[in-house]
Amino acid sequence: MVNPFEKRATEHLRDDEAFLSVVSPEPLGTFFHEPAKNEQLFDRLVLIIGTPGSGKTTMTRLFQYSTIRSLLQNESLDAYRPLIASLTQCGAIRDGVPTIVGARIPLESEYRDLWDFPYPEELKLGLMNALIQARAVVSWVQNLRDSGVDLSDISVIPREGAGAATVAIGGTEGASVLEKASEIELAIYDISATLIPPKIEDIAAIATTPYRPFDAIDMFKVVSAGREVFLRPLVILDDAHSLHQDQFDQLRQWLMRRELKVARWVITRLDALTPHQVLLSPAISNDREITFIKMQSDSDRANDRLSFRKMARDMSSRYLRRMDTFNRRGLSELRSMLSTAPEPLPPGKLDRLRSHVDVVQRRTHVTDGRRAQLQAKVDAHSTTASSEELGLATLEILMERYLKRTSSQFAQLELFADMEALGPDPNKPLSVDSGVVDGAAVHLLHEYERPYYFGIDALCDASSENAEQFLQLAGVLVSQLETKLIRRGPQISLTAREQNRLLRERATKMIQEWDFPHVRDVRALTEVIAAQCVKESLKPNAPLRGGANAFGVLQDEFEQIPSTHPRLAKVLQFAVAYNAVTLVQGHRTKRQTWCLIELGGAVLLKNGLTLNRGGFLERTVSDLSRPIEEHSRGK
Repeated sequence: MVNPFEKRATEHLRDDEAFLSVVSPEPLGTFFHEPAKNEQLFDRLVLIIGTPGSGKTTMTRLFQYSTIRSLLQNESLDAYRPLIASLTQCGAIRDGVPTIVGARIPLESEYRDLWDFPYPEELKLGLMNALIQARAVVSWVQNLRDSGVDLSDISVIPREGAGAATVAIGGTEGASVLEKASEIELAIYDISATLIPPKIEDIAAIATTPYRPFDAIDMFKVVSAGREVFLRPLVILDDAHSLHQDQFDQLRQWLMRRELKVARWVITRLDALTPHQVLLSPAISNDREITFIKMQSDSDRANDRLSFRKMARDMSSRYLRRMDTFNRRGLSELRSMLSTAPEPLPPGKLDRLRSHVDVVQRRTHVTDGRRAQLQAKVDAHSTTASSEELGLATLEILMERYLKRTSSQFAQLELFADMEALGPDPNKPLSVDSGVVDGAAVHLLHEYERPYYFGIDALCDASSENAEQFLQLAGVLVSQLETKLIRRGPQISLTAREQNRLLRERATKMIQEWDFPHVRDVRALTEVIAAQCVKESLKPNAPLRGGANAFGVLQDEFEQIPSTHPRLAKVLQFAVAYNAVTLVQGHRTKRQTWCLIELGGAVLLKNGLTLNRGGFLERTVSDLSRPIEEHSRGK
């Protein structure tokens, strides 16, 4: 079988049961449970926003009627119970029965083509809205029929006071409603499919006849096994970023109307928003008429990272079970096949490191007695105690920090002739924590090629909370594991060195394959940020612990970018939209509020930067715009 990690299995699995076997329920809990608890999923427009590969389409497919029916028909299977429980919390299932009938409508190029026709805007909007509604009705009814419901057992419950609109959609019987919707769809499709748009007077009358099922329909009534079931219709409009900006705005205004009883979701990338909305993301949630679901949240990043790790591990297990090479051997836990113990440095490199630490000791005026004291701190830390090279690199950082904290006392050093003495005390106590150790590990990566990126947590964290990026990175590891399984037998794992090499090579290739608007400017910006972060991260005393992976701009200054630097705003919009950077708004430190422009996981891997968050370089908007200006001048 083709490696499903590399082919986005969920997009190619047409069978609902096969699709459900690889879907994790974790994102539902992360992104949909809270608005469901607040009753904001089905009573207003829901705008679902995310980067490519963040799982927007996968999650919304779970709300289609056929998918829910497949779940409930297999509710006795343990693998399906978490999904059923999660959809129940979302309100899509109640007492083991579906409550909604969902229809996904991809907003493909023909909708954009309609907008480009030389017609008045009102006519173009009317044609688009009618086509969407007709296809939604066809999809709702077809979903029910595909689930075994006879057409005669399907009827519409109209909204109160919608008598005329109900007549215009074909009445209340399922057959007549479907027939009318099919006629409308065909008539408008004939317009959109022509090479030359017909004249307005030549457009078939039925295509412009008032047709508003979203205004008329309240519920669908289905009779199944002698039992009446009432289902709320849900339309899911996917790929809304394909629309023209004005067209998208008009669509959003139409669907915002609270009198609509049909539940309506619009799925879009950040491309469809304005730079102001992307850069100042809190501002887009001020509209109480819309529920915003951001598939990559920036509000609770620590919990988001933990949630993503859980989801990614679950997803990888589901994908591995679809690969015969692994499934035959009962291997479904990727984490168990990824070594978390880096190989010791070769003897030559280790000797060079030992000699370098001795040189640093003399340069930093660390006495033998002080070195022994610092070594004891290093040995007491669980991570460094088992790795000589990591302990030496950590000791080196402590010595450099010792020099910084005793520099004012250098004039008195001649008093310490006895090298066994401790020497002057630092003005601030020296300690070993995970940040110092992370800084040492980054130093070893760059200076001695010691592996840094290994283990399932590193793989997850390098994915920027993006499902597709996780699959791309995990895919190269799984391919290598599969090759080893075929060649060597059942005992299989990837060493830390192999993981580090494969991940960095894959990240470099991913960046080379970037293909989106303003990509050259995005590359220029991220390269400058990365280069300066590497320089800071390799400072001998590791002032930012594991190092920097972001530029920080004062929040007030950052918020002016859309008006003062429109080109930079557009570049940042697409950098965010395609996972090149992440914006961290309202970061509080040093009694100031910053916006962090944090590099994406692929850029961190390529440049050997820490995956731990928080380390940033203080910069200005001018520092952000300069690389773009220099790139445009060909420097």
